[in-house]
Amino acid sequence: MEEVRPSPAMGARPTSVARTPFWRRRQFWRAALPAAAVVAALAAGIAAYNAVYGSNGQPQSKTGWGVTYPAPAPLESVRLDPAVRPLVRRFVATAVARKDLAAAYAISGPAIRQGETLAQFAAGSIPVVPYAIDATSSVTFLRVDESQPASARLEVFLATPDRAVNSPHTFFVDLIKRRGRWYVNGWTPRWTPPIPTLP
Repeated sequence: MEEVRPSPAMGARPTSVARTPFWRRRQFWRAALPAAAVVAALAAGIAAYNAVYGSNGQPQSKTGWGVTYPAPAPLESVRLDPAVRPLVRRFVATAVARKDLAAAYAISGPAIRQGETLAQFAAGSIPVVPYAIDATSSVTFLRVDESQPASARLEVFLATPDRAVNSPHTFFVDLIKRRGRWYVNGWTPRWTPPIPTLP
């Protein structure tokens, strides 16, 4: 008796054929090769740019490696305001001499006040190096180190002849200008340590 095999028309399932891996298909390589070429070209361009110009956009033969920054613009120098010297004399007669500290508070900047209230400032614990001042004391302005529209630095020389305990001394005075008024914002002694001599 002859065996009858079912045909597809009779509802039999067709035999499955194994699919080809995607990396062996022509469509994959047609898209992958151009993309890889573009990525390689970009990488080569970036490497060449960094080799010539570096990270700061300047030729390495001129500036070397690293980021360079533009030089700051020079500060504008102006003639010293005539109101500064009388202010410094008043500061010496009050804050430095430890007399009338309420008046000293009114002409002191934030670096001198250091957040203190008037009552705290008047108690005398202030960041100003004291110096014995009396009627014979002299305040001599040695030089103007800096003079800008809103800041200045001077060197002053203090001397009290009849006080043997107080040697003459030079101080740096820093000033700032806020809302049209000058304030003393720094008072630093200029001290040179003595050089020891051999016995």
